[in-house]
Amino acid sequence: MVVGIVAAAIGLVALAGVVLASGTHRAPVCRSTLVPAYVGPSELISLAERPHRPRLVVINPDSGPGARRDAAYAEAVRRAREAGLRVLGYVATGYGARSVADVGADVDRYARWYGVDGIFLDETAHTADLVAHYWRLAQVVRGDGAGLVVLNPGVVPAIGYFRFADVVVTFEGTADEYAAAVARTPAWLQSFAPEQIAHLVYGASREQAVAAVGASSGAGYVYITSGTLPNPWQTVPDYLEEEEALLAACASS
Repeated sequence: MVVGIVAAAIGLVALAGVVLASGTHRAPVCRSTLVPAYVGPSELISLAERPHRPRLVVINPDSGPGARRDAAYAEAVRRAREAGLRVLGYVATGYGARSVADVGADVDRYARWYGVDGIFLDETAHTADLVAHYWRLAQVVRGDGAGLVVLNPGVVPAIGYFRFADVVVTFEGTADEYAAAVARTPAWLQSFAPEQIAHLVYGASREQAVAAVGASSGAGYVYITSGTLPNPWQTVPDYLEEEEALLAACASS
């Protein structure tokens, strides 16, 4: 069963890597996962021990870093980083409503308590008028030593956000919505490297996950889960290893 799924999906991956909506061709792309791992420390360690390790993992101890350092989370982060994962700390931005100072305080806690590799700025705005605000937040992240800046507007934002973010989540939604969203991707997004684009898909069956992997030609990072609202990211799908194996198969030119 697994072999059949893998073989079918590799064909979809290859096709997606070659033919884009505009009819242009792109060099081979090896993709990986960006996992919002809003799970406990033991589950985080389990992710680190998988044979196909996700490249980016987001931790979320308590809707952010919480009020105090969690020793179990700190140990899990240490082990995850030793295994080669890049760990990001979750920080909500309220679609621009949270101040630079408040966001910066969360960033500082992650840096001091967990030594993360970067920050996942959730609830990112998508309009051009707030680009400057998020540019300032990105400078705070980098100035505090956290490094990698990932923005999550969940939709394709104004082009200015791509000028300073390392990764932008341009889709967050259900498996049922995914194919139509990919078809609506604006042509200008192809000027940015796939490694700067991520897609987060939830509520997916195993079969939908295979189809989504094949459809995500514009994203260098893809994560598909069976989890559902209100918090789909608290569930790690039982098909994750298959998903990561398919994503690791480079699309040929």
